[in-house]
Amino acid sequence: MSDRFTTTSAHSYTSGTRGRCITSARHNHFVVDDADYSGGPNEAITAAEAFLSGITACAVLMLERLAREKELPLSRSDVTIEASRDRQAVHEVHSVYDRVRMRFDLTGPSDAQARELVAEYQRR
Repeated sequence: MSDRFTTTSAHSYTSGTRGRCITSARHNHFVVDDADYSGGPNEAITAAEAFLSGITACAVLMLERLAREKELPLSRSDVTIEASRDRQAVHEVHSVYDRVRMRFDLTGPSDAQARELVAEYQRR
């Protein structure tokens, strides 16, 4: 395989508790619960929360990388995501989010530099 591609994997399996699984990524293991409205215990992070947290983590780390490459003074980035989906809607295959909002709070760069960083993130 060339250096062009990077493969990332994760593995989840049932835990013995209804609505709960164990997920592993490399040597890290964590519990993921189904939401209470789906009959799960809703004590640990849900699959939707894990999915959305992956997006915010990607954004924070990419902004940090972009600022470093562009030599911009980013000392802190804080990204929040909120997504809504209709649990009543019936979709044949996909879970569909009706609305997704991301908020970027960047400390260090000027407003113009912050807008440039966020725009570059959005293009990727």
